[in-house]
Amino acid sequence: MFENGMRVALIHIRYVYKGGLETRLFNYIDYFLQRGDEVHLFTSKKADDIDVPKGLKVHFINLRRVPKPIRNFFFDKKLKKILDRNSFDFILSLERTSRQNHVIAPSTHKGYLDAKGNRLYDLVDLMQLYLDRKAFNNAQVIYACSEMVKNEIIRCYHISPNNVKVLYPPINLSRFNQKLDKQAMRAKWRFEPDDKLFLLVSTSHKRKGLDILQKVFAHLPQNYKLLVAGSSFDSALENVISLGFVKNVQEIYAAADMLLHPAVYEPFGQIITEAFAAHLPVYVSNRVGAKELVNKQRGKVIPSLDPADWLAAIQSIEWSTFSFEDIDDLLEELALPEHMARMLNWAKLKK
Repeated sequence: MFENGMRVALIHIRYVYKGGLETRLFNYIDYFLQRGDEVHLFTSKKADDIDVPKGLKVHFINLRRVPKPIRNFFFDKKLKKILDRNSFDFILSLERTSRQNHVIAPSTHKGYLDAKGNRLYDLVDLMQLYLDRKAFNNAQVIYACSEMVKNEIIRCYHISPNNVKVLYPPINLSRFNQKLDKQAMRAKWRFEPDDKLFLLVSTSHKRKGLDILQKVFAHLPQNYKLLVAGSSFDSALENVISLGFVKNVQEIYAAADMLLHPAVYEPFGQIITEAFAAHLPVYVSNRVGAKELVNKQRGKVIPSLDPADWLAAIQSIEWSTFSFEDIDDLLEELALPEHMARMLNWAKLKK
């Protein structure tokens, strides 16, 4: 099977620059292509600014006339017909699809609804729960992004623990590291040397806790600045700065003093490990999956979403307590080669 490489099918509804899941897709594409595998991508949307790498075969599933709330359902339906006519050694879905042997679980919809306190489900919720259940039941191996998500899959969807493996999202250490100079990056982005810069990376502000932080920074000195990289927004506070989408976000990690993540529900939070690679301490809510990687040298888990608790935590920061002397082993585990070795080993496809 390996003489000429594997035939690999990767599934994701969007081939765009957007968030952590899309970053994983780019990493997987590069990894399998570099191995010499035959790589196929099944998607419904491609960003205009993406240069398709040589060797990648992109298959488009047309969903232009399908309303957005039911798009994933029809994506799965059309995809199944295509895959039934083809043979692949390894089918990895980053979506909730029913025709794959391995599925990435970056979250569960039931866990998200529970975190929000939802008890009444609309049609979109019911469809997403159906797709979750179908994908998890049909997968040989489910790669959960954290222990939190693994527990949700077992508890909410009644999946055997033997079928669920915790596989933290990989990190690109050539991009996220401590090589960029803090003062140089501050000068480039026109921040003052004595500013205390706190970073929130978010494209879904309500879920990531921006409203909580706006209440917090209304009570902090003006040199305490919240930088929000991701989706643009308007703020009435001078010390809350919307940076919009930042392609070279590693520069902002280097310039900042701390990453804040008071998420209402965050199954993992790849920005946490990116911050670790940049030696940037983090304060996260107890609803963030990556909290299991936070210790007192790397930051703090705040057990509440109350703005008063976050304000008190920020006001009482002891910067001297943070140290990243123990970070190398974790980063080695999170690097793409080790990540892929674990994935293929659990898939019983290790080369």
